[in-house]
Amino acid sequence: MSSSLVEERKLDVYINDKPVGQLKEHNGLWVFEYTQSWLKDPKSFALTPSLILNKKEHIDTGTQRPVQWFFDNLLPEEKAREVLAKDYDLDKEDAFALLEAIGGESAGAITLLNPGEALPPGDLFPLTDGDISRRIHTLPKGQMNSKQRKRMSLAGAQHKMLLVINDEGRFEPSGETPSTHILKPEHTQPEFYWFTVRNEYFVMTLAQRCQLIVPKVSIDYVPEPIYIVERFDRAGTYPNTQRLHVLDGCQMLDISASAKYRASNVTALKRLVDMTRAPAQTAFRLFRWALFNFLVGNGDAHLKNLTFRYSVNDCQLMPHYDLLSTAVYADARDHVNEELSQPIGDAHHFGQVTRQSVLAFAEDLGLNKFVAEREIERLCRSIQQEADKLITELEQQPNFESKASELQLLRNIRYRCIGEFASQLS
Repeated sequence: MSSSLVEERKLDVYINDKPVGQLKEHNGLWVFEYTQSWLKDPKSFALTPSLILNKKEHIDTGTQRPVQWFFDNLLPEEKAREVLAKDYDLDKEDAFALLEAIGGESAGAITLLNPGEALPPGDLFPLTDGDISRRIHTLPKGQMNSKQRKRMSLAGAQHKMLLVINDEGRFEPSGETPSTHILKPEHTQPEFYWFTVRNEYFVMTLAQRCQLIVPKVSIDYVPEPIYIVERFDRAGTYPNTQRLHVLDGCQMLDISASAKYRASNVTALKRLVDMTRAPAQTAFRLFRWALFNFLVGNGDAHLKNLTFRYSVNDCQLMPHYDLLSTAVYADARDHVNEELSQPIGDAHHFGQVTRQSVLAFAEDLGLNKFVAEREIERLCRSIQQEADKLITELEQQPNFESKASELQLLRNIRYRCIGEFASQLS
Protein backbone atom coordinates (compact mmCIF):
# COMPACT_ATOMS: atom_id res chain seq x y z
CA MET A 1 0.00 0.00 0.00
CA SER A 2 1.27 3.48 -0.86
CA SER A 3 2.34 5.50 2.18
CA SER A 4 0.07 8.31 1.00
CA LEU A 5 -2.91 6.00 1.49
CA VAL A 6 -2.07 5.26 5.13
CA GLU A 7 -4.78 6.94 7.17
CA GLU A 8 -3.79 9.69 9.58
CA ARG A 9 -4.60 8.85 13.18
CA LYS A 10 -5.87 11.44 15.67
CA LEU A 11 -6.48 11.73 19.40
CA ASP A 12 -7.93 14.66 21.33
CA VAL A 13 -5.90 15.68 24.38
CA TYR A 14 -7.58 16.89 27.59
CA ILE A 15 -6.41 18.19 30.94
CA ASN A 16 -9.23 17.33 33.32
CA ASP A 17 -12.29 18.34 31.25
CA LYS A 18 -10.55 21.01 29.12
CA PRO A 19 -9.57 20.28 25.50
CA VAL A 20 -5.89 21.16 25.19
CA GLY A 21 -4.93 20.02 21.72
CA GLN A 22 -4.94 17.31 19.10
CA LEU A 23 -2.33 14.60 18.63
CA LYS A 24 -1.83 13.20 15.12
CA GLU A 25 0.32 10.48 13.58
CA HIS A 26 1.00 9.76 9.92
CA ASN A 27 3.65 7.43 8.52
CA GLY A 28 5.43 7.25 11.86
CA LEU A 29 5.73 11.00 12.44
CA TRP A 30 3.78 12.63 15.25
CA VAL A 31 2.24 16.10 15.32
CA PHE A 32 0.66 18.08 18.16
CA GLU A 33 -1.37 21.28 17.92
CA TYR A 34 -2.94 23.28 20.76
CA THR A 35 -6.64 24.14 20.57
CA GLN A 36 -7.68 27.77 20.17
CA SER A 37 -9.66 27.58 23.41
CA TRP A 38 -6.56 26.47 25.33
CA LEU A 39 -4.41 29.18 23.74
CA LYS A 40 -6.95 31.81 24.82
CA ASP A 41 -7.31 30.48 28.36
CA PRO A 42 -5.47 32.84 30.77
CA LYS A 43 -4.58 29.82 32.93
CA SER A 44 -3.20 27.74 30.06
CA PHE A 45 0.37 26.47 29.96
CA ALA A 46 2.62 24.44 27.66
CA LEU A 47 2.46 20.67 28.12
CA THR A 48 6.26 20.51 28.28
CA PRO A 49 9.14 22.99 28.04
CA SER A 50 9.71 21.92 24.42
CA LEU A 51 6.07 22.01 23.26
CA ILE A 52 5.86 25.80 23.36
CA LEU A 53 2.42 27.35 23.73
CA ASN A 54 1.72 28.83 20.27
CA LYS A 55 -0.52 28.44 17.22
CA LYS A 56 2.00 26.45 15.17
CA GLU A 57 1.92 22.70 14.87
CA HIS A 58 4.70 20.88 16.69
CA ILE A 59 6.00 18.41 14.11
CA ASP A 60 8.47 15.62 14.85
CA THR A 61 11.36 14.85 12.52
CA GLY A 62 13.22 11.63 11.90
CA THR A 63 15.70 12.28 14.70
CA GLN A 64 14.02 14.81 16.99
CA ARG A 65 10.69 13.55 18.30
CA PRO A 66 9.55 15.75 21.21
CA VAL A 67 5.87 15.02 20.54
CA GLN A 68 6.24 11.24 20.38
CA TRP A 69 8.64 11.12 23.32
CA PHE A 70 6.29 13.10 25.55
CA PHE A 71 3.23 10.98 24.85
CA ASP A 72 5.12 7.67 24.72
CA ASN A 73 6.40 8.48 28.21
CA LEU A 74 2.78 8.19 29.44
CA LEU A 75 2.70 4.48 28.59
CA PRO A 76 3.76 1.57 30.79
CA GLU A 77 7.17 0.09 30.18
CA GLU A 78 8.64 -3.34 29.56
CA LYS A 79 6.50 -6.33 30.64
CA ALA A 80 3.57 -4.15 31.71
CA ARG A 81 3.41 -2.71 28.18
CA GLU A 82 3.56 -6.20 26.67
CA VAL A 83 0.62 -7.32 28.81
CA LEU A 84 -1.46 -4.29 27.82
CA ALA A 85 -0.66 -4.74 24.14
CA LYS A 86 -1.59 -8.42 24.27
CA ASP A 87 -4.81 -7.67 26.16
CA TYR A 88 -5.91 -5.28 23.40
CA ASP A 89 -4.42 -7.37 20.57
CA LEU A 90 -2.04 -4.56 19.59
CA ASP A 91 1.61 -4.33 18.61
CA LYS A 92 3.58 -3.23 21.69
CA GLU A 93 5.72 -1.05 19.40
CA ASP A 94 2.66 0.88 18.16
CA ALA A 95 2.61 3.56 20.84
CA PHE A 96 -0.15 5.57 19.18
CA ALA A 97 -2.51 2.58 19.09
CA LEU A 98 -1.76 1.84 22.74
CA LEU A 99 -2.55 5.43 23.71
CA GLU A 100 -5.77 5.22 21.70
CA ALA A 101 -6.78 2.10 23.60
CA ILE A 102 -5.74 2.96 27.15
CA GLY A 103 -5.19 6.72 27.36
CA GLY A 104 -8.15 7.38 29.63
CA GLU A 105 -6.03 7.60 32.79
CA SER A 106 -2.36 8.48 32.79
CA ALA A 107 0.18 9.90 35.19
CA GLY A 108 -0.81 13.49 35.84
CA ALA A 109 -3.74 15.21 34.17
CA ILE A 110 -3.58 14.02 30.56
CA THR A 111 -6.54 12.17 29.06
CA LEU A 112 -6.52 10.97 25.44
CA LEU A 113 -9.76 10.28 23.54
CA ASN A 114 -10.75 9.59 19.96
CA PRO A 115 -12.14 12.71 18.21
CA GLY A 116 -15.77 13.15 19.23
CA GLU A 117 -15.51 10.59 22.01
CA ALA A 118 -16.31 11.43 25.61
CA LEU A 119 -15.47 9.50 28.72
CA PRO A 120 -18.57 7.89 30.23
CA PRO A 121 -19.81 9.40 33.49
CA GLY A 122 -17.71 8.46 36.46
CA ASP A 123 -18.64 5.75 38.91
CA LEU A 124 -17.14 3.63 41.66
CA PHE A 125 -17.26 -0.16 41.98
CA PRO A 126 -16.56 -1.68 45.41
CA LEU A 127 -13.50 -3.92 45.67
CA THR A 128 -13.28 -6.69 48.24
CA ASP A 129 -10.06 -8.39 49.26
CA GLY A 130 -11.25 -11.37 47.22
CA ASP A 131 -11.70 -9.19 44.12
CA ILE A 132 -8.14 -7.88 44.40
CA SER A 133 -6.78 -11.37 45.07
CA ARG A 134 -8.45 -12.72 41.93
CA ARG A 135 -6.98 -9.88 39.83
CA ILE A 136 -3.52 -10.65 41.21
CA HIS A 137 -3.89 -14.26 40.12
CA THR A 138 -4.43 -13.15 36.50
CA LEU A 139 -0.89 -11.72 36.41
CA PRO A 140 1.30 -11.60 34.44
CA LYS A 141 -1.08 -12.48 31.60
CA GLY A 142 -3.81 -9.95 32.35
CA GLN A 143 -4.33 -6.42 33.65
CA MET A 144 -5.37 -5.61 37.19
CA ASN A 145 -7.90 -2.96 36.16
CA SER A 146 -11.01 -3.96 34.24
CA LYS A 147 -10.92 -2.88 30.58
CA GLN A 148 -14.59 -1.96 30.84
CA ARG A 149 -14.03 0.32 33.82
CA LYS A 150 -10.74 2.16 33.55
CA ARG A 151 -8.39 2.70 30.66
CA MET A 152 -4.97 2.95 32.25
CA SER A 153 -1.70 4.13 30.76
CA LEU A 154 0.25 4.61 33.99
CA ALA A 155 3.94 4.65 33.19
CA GLY A 156 6.31 2.23 34.87
CA ALA A 157 7.53 -1.34 34.57
CA GLN A 158 5.52 -2.96 37.39
CA HIS A 159 1.90 -4.06 37.30
CA LYS A 160 -0.43 -1.57 38.95
CA MET A 161 -4.09 -1.12 39.81
CA LEU A 162 -5.94 2.19 40.04
CA LEU A 163 -8.08 2.73 43.12
CA VAL A 164 -10.23 5.26 44.89
CA ILE A 165 -9.91 4.89 48.65
CA ASN A 166 -12.18 6.76 51.04
CA ASP A 167 -13.87 6.24 54.39
CA GLU A 168 -16.19 3.66 52.86
CA GLY A 169 -13.46 1.37 51.53
CA ARG A 170 -11.60 0.56 48.30
CA PHE A 171 -13.18 1.11 44.91
CA GLU A 172 -12.33 0.72 41.26
CA PRO A 173 -13.04 4.00 39.42
CA SER A 174 -14.62 4.10 35.99
CA GLY A 175 -15.16 6.69 33.31
CA GLU A 176 -14.07 10.21 34.17
CA THR A 177 -13.57 9.54 37.89
CA PRO A 178 -9.89 10.10 38.74
CA SER A 179 -8.13 7.49 40.83
CA THR A 180 -6.67 8.55 44.18
CA HIS A 181 -4.34 5.63 44.93
CA ILE A 182 -2.18 3.07 43.13
CA LEU A 183 -1.89 -0.56 44.22
CA LYS A 184 1.09 -2.78 43.47
CA PRO A 185 1.18 -6.54 44.11
CA GLU A 186 4.33 -8.60 44.52
CA HIS A 187 6.70 -8.77 41.56
CA THR A 188 5.64 -11.40 39.02
CA GLN A 189 9.11 -13.00 39.22
CA PRO A 190 9.41 -13.67 42.97
CA GLU A 191 12.24 -16.12 42.40
CA PHE A 192 14.42 -13.13 41.45
CA TYR A 193 12.70 -10.28 43.34
CA TRP A 194 11.11 -11.55 46.53
CA PHE A 195 8.86 -9.60 48.89
CA THR A 196 8.94 -6.40 46.81
CA VAL A 197 5.81 -5.16 48.59
CA ARG A 198 7.52 -5.24 51.99
CA ASN A 199 10.72 -3.89 50.43
CA GLU A 200 9.04 -0.81 48.93
CA TYR A 201 6.88 -0.16 51.99
CA PHE A 202 9.94 -0.37 54.26
CA VAL A 203 12.13 1.88 52.09
CA MET A 204 9.39 4.45 51.47
CA THR A 205 8.54 4.60 55.19
CA LEU A 206 12.24 4.86 55.98
CA ALA A 207 12.52 7.75 53.51
CA GLN A 208 9.69 9.60 55.24
CA ARG A 209 11.32 9.15 58.64
CA CYS A 210 14.62 10.37 57.19
CA GLN A 211 12.96 13.64 56.07
CA LEU A 212 12.51 12.89 52.36
CA ILE A 213 9.21 14.15 50.98
CA VAL A 214 7.19 11.08 49.96
CA PRO A 215 3.47 10.25 49.60
CA LYS A 216 1.55 8.22 52.16
CA VAL A 217 1.98 4.45 51.77
CA SER A 218 0.44 1.38 53.36
CA ILE A 219 0.74 -2.40 53.23
CA ASP A 220 -2.02 -5.00 53.48
CA TYR A 221 -2.72 -8.69 52.78
CA VAL A 222 -5.71 -9.93 50.74
CA PRO A 223 -4.21 -12.52 51.59
CA GLU A 224 -1.50 -11.73 48.99
CA PRO A 225 0.66 -8.74 50.02
CA ILE A 226 -0.33 -5.42 48.43
CA TYR A 227 1.43 -2.05 48.54
CA ILE A 228 -0.73 1.07 48.25
CA VAL A 229 0.52 4.59 47.59
CA GLU A 230 -1.52 7.78 47.60
CA ARG A 231 -1.33 9.71 44.32
CA PHE A 232 0.39 13.08 44.63
CA ASP A 233 -0.71 14.16 41.14
CA ARG A 234 -4.20 14.76 42.50
CA ALA A 235 -5.84 17.66 44.34
CA GLY A 236 -8.97 17.63 46.48
CA THR A 237 -10.88 14.65 47.79
CA TYR A 238 -13.49 12.42 46.19
CA PRO A 239 -15.88 13.32 44.63
CA ASN A 240 -14.10 16.60 43.86
CA THR A 241 -10.71 15.15 42.90
CA GLN A 242 -8.80 17.04 40.21
CA ARG A 243 -5.85 15.80 38.17
CA LEU A 244 -2.60 17.80 38.33
CA HIS A 245 -0.34 18.18 35.31
CA VAL A 246 3.03 16.59 36.07
CA LEU A 247 6.06 15.62 34.01
CA ASP A 248 8.70 13.00 34.68
CA GLY A 249 12.40 13.72 34.25
CA CYS A 250 12.49 12.39 30.69
CA GLN A 251 9.55 14.58 29.66
CA MET A 252 11.15 17.62 31.30
CA LEU A 253 14.40 17.05 29.41
CA ASP A 254 12.68 16.18 26.13
CA ILE A 255 14.20 12.71 25.80
CA SER A 256 12.88 9.24 25.10
CA ALA A 257 11.92 6.89 27.92
CA SER A 258 14.59 4.53 26.60
CA ALA A 259 17.21 7.05 27.81
CA LYS A 260 16.01 6.99 31.44
CA TYR A 261 19.18 5.20 32.59
CA ARG A 262 21.67 6.35 29.97
CA ALA A 263 20.89 10.05 30.48
CA SER A 264 20.65 9.82 34.27
CA ASN A 265 23.68 11.76 35.50
CA VAL A 266 24.49 14.85 37.51
CA THR A 267 24.45 17.02 34.38
CA ALA A 268 20.83 16.04 33.69
CA LEU A 269 19.93 16.57 37.34
CA LYS A 270 21.50 20.04 37.28
CA ARG A 271 19.46 20.90 34.18
CA LEU A 272 16.32 19.85 36.06
CA VAL A 273 17.36 21.93 39.06
CA ASP A 274 17.74 25.02 36.88
CA MET A 275 14.26 24.55 35.41
CA THR A 276 12.49 24.71 38.77
CA ARG A 277 11.07 27.69 40.65
CA ALA A 278 13.27 27.08 43.71
CA PRO A 279 16.58 25.72 42.38
CA ALA A 280 18.48 25.77 45.69
CA GLN A 281 15.75 23.75 47.41
CA THR A 282 15.50 21.36 44.46
CA ALA A 283 19.26 20.78 44.39
CA PHE A 284 19.27 19.88 48.09
CA ARG A 285 16.29 17.54 47.71
CA LEU A 286 17.92 15.77 44.76
CA PHE A 287 21.16 15.41 46.70
CA ARG A 288 19.29 13.89 49.66
CA TRP A 289 17.39 11.60 47.25
CA ALA A 290 20.58 10.37 45.54
CA LEU A 291 22.37 9.87 48.87
CA PHE A 292 19.40 7.97 50.32
CA ASN A 293 19.19 5.77 47.21
CA PHE A 294 22.88 4.91 47.56
CA LEU A 295 22.52 4.01 51.23
CA VAL A 296 19.51 1.70 50.75
CA GLY A 297 20.97 0.15 47.59
CA ASN A 298 18.44 1.52 45.11
CA GLY A 299 19.95 1.11 41.65
CA ASP A 300 16.69 1.86 39.85
CA ALA A 301 16.25 5.57 40.66
CA HIS A 302 16.23 6.73 37.04
CA LEU A 303 14.93 9.94 35.43
CA LYS A 304 11.36 8.67 35.08
CA ASN A 305 11.26 8.30 38.86
CA LEU A 306 11.48 12.07 39.28
CA THR A 307 8.24 14.00 38.87
CA PHE A 308 7.67 17.74 38.52
CA ARG A 309 4.50 19.80 38.84
CA TYR A 310 4.36 21.88 35.67
CA SER A 311 1.90 24.74 35.22
CA VAL A 312 1.70 28.49 34.58
CA ASN A 313 5.05 30.03 35.55
CA ASP A 314 5.66 27.18 37.97
CA CYS A 315 7.82 24.08 38.03
CA GLN A 316 8.51 22.24 41.26
CA LEU A 317 9.83 18.84 42.27
CA MET A 318 7.07 16.57 43.58
CA PRO A 319 7.37 13.88 46.29
CA HIS A 320 9.73 10.96 45.68
CA TYR A 321 8.30 7.52 44.96
CA ASP A 322 9.24 4.03 43.69
CA LEU A 323 11.96 3.78 46.33
CA LEU A 324 13.16 0.27 47.15
CA SER A 325 16.40 -1.66 47.56
CA THR A 326 17.54 -3.41 44.38
CA ALA A 327 21.08 -4.29 45.52
CA VAL A 328 19.63 -6.61 48.16
CA TYR A 329 18.65 -9.02 45.35
CA ALA A 330 22.23 -9.38 44.10
CA ASP A 331 24.15 -12.57 44.82
CA ALA A 332 26.10 -12.63 48.07
CA ARG A 333 28.96 -10.12 48.02
CA ASP A 334 27.97 -8.98 44.52
CA HIS A 335 25.81 -6.12 45.81
CA VAL A 336 28.84 -3.82 45.86
CA ASN A 337 29.27 -4.42 42.12
CA GLU A 338 25.71 -3.34 41.28
CA GLU A 339 25.52 -0.25 39.08
CA LEU A 340 24.38 3.06 40.56
CA SER A 341 21.30 4.80 39.15
CA GLN A 342 23.53 7.73 38.22
CA PRO A 343 27.29 8.17 38.72
CA ILE A 344 28.21 9.72 42.06
CA GLY A 345 31.37 11.70 41.45
CA ASP A 346 33.67 9.22 39.70
CA ALA A 347 31.86 6.18 41.15
CA HIS A 348 29.68 4.03 38.89
CA HIS A 349 29.08 1.08 41.25
CA PHE A 350 27.94 0.94 44.87
CA GLY A 351 31.26 -0.35 46.18
CA GLN A 352 33.16 2.56 44.58
CA VAL A 353 31.31 5.36 46.40
CA THR A 354 33.36 7.33 48.92
CA ARG A 355 32.78 10.47 50.92
CA GLN A 356 34.83 12.40 48.38
CA SER A 357 32.76 11.15 45.44
CA VAL A 358 29.56 12.16 47.24
CA LEU A 359 30.99 15.62 47.90
CA ALA A 360 32.00 15.94 44.24
CA PHE A 361 28.43 15.01 43.25
CA ALA A 362 27.08 17.66 45.63
CA GLU A 363 29.42 20.29 44.20
CA ASP A 364 28.29 19.46 40.64
CA LEU A 365 24.69 19.97 41.79
CA GLY A 366 25.65 23.39 43.13
CA LEU A 367 25.55 22.55 46.86
CA ASN A 368 27.77 24.16 49.47
CA LYS A 369 30.36 21.68 50.83
CA PHE A 370 29.41 22.39 54.45
CA VAL A 371 25.73 21.70 53.70
CA ALA A 372 26.63 18.44 51.95
CA GLU A 373 28.94 17.32 54.79
CA ARG A 374 26.23 18.00 57.36
CA GLU A 375 23.63 16.05 55.37
CA ILE A 376 25.95 13.06 54.92
CA GLU A 377 26.47 12.90 58.69
CA ARG A 378 22.79 13.36 59.50
CA LEU A 379 21.43 10.87 56.97
CA CYS A 380 24.01 8.14 57.67
CA ARG A 381 23.10 8.32 61.36
CA SER A 382 19.34 8.71 60.91
CA ILE A 383 18.85 5.98 58.32
CA GLN A 384 20.44 3.31 60.53
CA GLN A 385 18.48 4.34 63.61
CA GLU A 386 15.16 4.49 61.77
CA ALA A 387 15.76 1.19 59.94
CA ASP A 388 16.34 -0.51 63.29
CA LYS A 389 13.10 0.96 64.64
CA LEU A 390 11.09 -0.20 61.62
CA ILE A 391 12.45 -3.73 61.89
CA THR A 392 11.57 -3.81 65.59
CA GLU A 393 8.05 -2.61 64.79
CA LEU A 394 7.56 -5.51 62.36
CA GLU A 395 9.00 -7.98 64.88
CA GLN A 396 6.35 -6.87 67.38
CA GLN A 397 3.44 -7.34 64.97
CA PRO A 398 1.25 -10.47 65.20
CA ASN A 399 2.59 -13.43 63.27
CA PHE A 400 1.60 -13.97 59.64
CA GLU A 401 2.74 -16.51 57.06
CA SER A 402 5.63 -14.59 55.47
CA LYS A 403 6.70 -12.56 58.52
CA ALA A 404 10.00 -14.38 59.15
CA SER A 405 11.02 -14.19 55.49
CA GLU A 406 10.08 -10.52 55.22
CA LEU A 407 12.11 -9.75 58.33
CA GLN A 408 15.10 -11.52 56.81
CA LEU A 409 14.83 -9.32 53.72
CA LEU A 410 14.73 -6.17 55.87
CA ARG A 411 17.76 -7.28 57.90
CA ASN A 412 19.64 -7.86 54.66
CA ILE A 413 18.78 -4.32 53.53
CA ARG A 414 19.81 -2.98 56.95
CA TYR A 415 23.21 -4.67 57.14
CA ARG A 416 24.28 -5.65 53.60
CA CYS A 417 23.21 -2.31 52.14
CA ILE A 418 22.62 0.46 54.67
CA GLY A 419 25.30 -0.62 57.16
CA GLU A 420 28.01 -1.33 54.60
CA PHE A 421 27.32 1.65 52.36
CA ALA A 422 27.15 4.08 55.30
CA SER A 423 30.55 2.82 56.48
CA GLN A 424 32.03 3.73 53.08
CA LEU A 425 31.25 7.39 53.84
CA SER A 426 32.85 7.48 57.29
